[in-house]
Amino acid sequence: MNIRKGTAYNLLENLKQNIPEWQISDSAILRFRESLPSIIATINDKFRIESNYAENQAMDQYLDFLIDSHRYFGEMLLAIYQFHLWHDLIDEAIWYAQSISSRGLDENYLARMLKAWMIAMYSYIKPSEANELCPPLNWLSKNVHELFQFDVIDENINSEASQLLEMLLQNKMDDAENLVRSFFDRYNSEDVIITELFAPVLSEIGRRWSKNMISVADEHLAVANLRIIYHAFFRSHYPKNKIEQKIAICCVPGEEHEIGAELLSLYLQNKGWNILFIGHSAPESEIIRMIDQNKPFAVILSITLISHLPALKSLIMELRRRFPALIILAGGSRFNQAREVIKKLADASPDSLEECHQILKEMLKSNA
Repeated sequence: MNIRKGTAYNLLENLKQNIPEWQISDSAILRFRESLPSIIATINDKFRIESNYAENQAMDQYLDFLIDSHRYFGEMLLAIYQFHLWHDLIDEAIWYAQSISSRGLDENYLARMLKAWMIAMYSYIKPSEANELCPPLNWLSKNVHELFQFDVIDENINSEASQLLEMLLQNKMDDAENLVRSFFDRYNSEDVIITELFAPVLSEIGRRWSKNMISVADEHLAVANLRIIYHAFFRSHYPKNKIEQKIAICCVPGEEHEIGAELLSLYLQNKGWNILFIGHSAPESEIIRMIDQNKPFAVILSITLISHLPALKSLIMELRRRFPALIILAGGSRFNQAREVIKKLADASPDSLEECHQILKEMLKSNA
């Protein structure tokens, strides 16, 4: 998340410098994990009832979004607690404030939501452990006003990416395919077409949805059309010779955003790698089974949300137990503190597609 330089930027730095380093016991985290479904259900019931009487019609209009966001907020909290990612807590809270603000909700809603979480925790978790879990939420509630002051920088995408996105949203597939061919003819680089065309379009789709500039249906149409475009492009550019060793690529359990992992798989296939793309929605047991069955020399795990860090840790620990020689790479999003957690869990966390390719080549060479 990028904050524009100025007063708001200084405020963010001040918040991060002054946020406490809370210590939360393993037992409190375990109780929170066990109680999380009940806590979320209680909070959802509260806001379902309130939406019928809310003066701000945005609460009723976006109730489904809010209900879903409560689940994400709880899963995010669990990861923050488990890995002590207090700076990331601020970033996540700012993103949440931006998302609800774009849908007509204000500081009052966020303050009431945080209060509801604390009340629900004391309802399902014994006081001694709730006393450990609630201070970060209480700190956020005292800084609600500040969370709404940030101006998140919108990344300017190049003109071709902007044109491509509009074509995807308008379902102009012939025009989109012609644009992609023209772009490739100009640069003659699969790396550039991903980093300068496909990836910026994908980021802009996510940004517009988070800011309520496009609907869920618009988002799904644009993403589906983008996948058609890049699959057709890569099918026509696959190399004839392939590296014998397999690379497995999959999302961590619970991760639904697979398009980044899919682009990586196509990119590495274009570089000659023999790719086993498992995709998203596979539970840990199925990922283990596929690894055991196909015997890849490396696996790349994609994670885009902090809330999936516990699943990432669990999967990596089981992979290391079952397949000690397996090389494990992980990444997928621009995290803050969480990136250091990922680097400690995996053998490497590449910053780019090209870096991932180079790391795999070096590891293959060292294992030869």
